[in-house]
Amino acid sequence: MINRILNQFSRRGRITRSHYIISLIIFYALTYPLTLIEKHYELSEDGKGIVGLCMFPFLFFILLKGARRCHDRGNSGLYQFIPGYFFFMMLGDSDYGVNKYGPNPKGKGNDTFNTTTDDFQNALVNNMKHNPQHCRRCGYQRCSCK
Repeated sequence: MINRILNQFSRRGRITRSHYIISLIIFYALTYPLTLIEKHYELSEDGKGIVGLCMFPFLFFILLKGARRCHDRGNSGLYQFIPGYFFFMMLGDSDYGVNKYGPNPKGKGNDTFNTTTDDFQNALVNNMKHNPQHCRRCGYQRCSCK
């Protein structure tokens, strides 16, 4: 039970679209009353600071969930900061099978490995390894480590 609760605050792994949407609903349900308190009551600067501190854990929670949803789509968690990517997170489907961030949370295709994102990188690395003009130590063509 404790493991499941602590897993909600993990940045590793993947979550489904529905899990992300439920997390957004929880986020807005918990932060909306705090914004109403700040808006309708005349708070001092200290009071506004306390409300801001109360909102920080919820913001941290939703950013972690966003990173895990980006992982489900095969992207870095930083993609959630791209304007408009929110809609891809909400509407886009998961990567099929296992990707570099873990197994598919739906269980679909977990017996295969999704190499679509890594094929280009693997081809680049293999090309650098077999090209005699590249440095053996760092892999670059023009380097200063020789």
